[in-house]
Amino acid sequence: MTVRTYTEGSKLFVGGISFRTTEDSLREAFAEHGEVIDTKIILDRETGRSRGFGFVTFYKEEDAETALSKLNGFNLDGRVIRVDRATARPPRPASDFGSGMGFGSSFASGASSSEPAQDEDWGSIPSLDADMSKQ
Repeated sequence: MTVRTYTEGSKLFVGGISFRTTEDSLREAFAEHGEVIDTKIILDRETGRSRGFGFVTFYKEEDAETALSKLNGFNLDGRVIRVDRATARPPRPASDFGSGMGFGSSFASGASSSEPAQDEDWGSIPSLDADMSKQ
């Protein structure tokens, strides 16, 4: 069995996808410009409906470039799609969820676990600024 791989620049982001567009119809539209090895429409976890964007991966980077130039601004299933090169998702910030510190602990501490704590002046309350030595 032969496993086909792709180069980094051959994956495209497709935004503005209609709710009627399927992965098959997306593949069909892009396959006119080269060999498509994968299509993926991103779905909402709660509803199972399309989130309106997806990805198309070509076998050759040149085909991806051609599709990008030909299909950016193309009307697919009644919606104008935006096509761009896919980029790696930036790393997600660390969270205290599940750390045993309780809900919202990173907010309460004023810093996330990935950033050093900072001493910030939040201002003062005028009624508490009175001279307490006169009591």
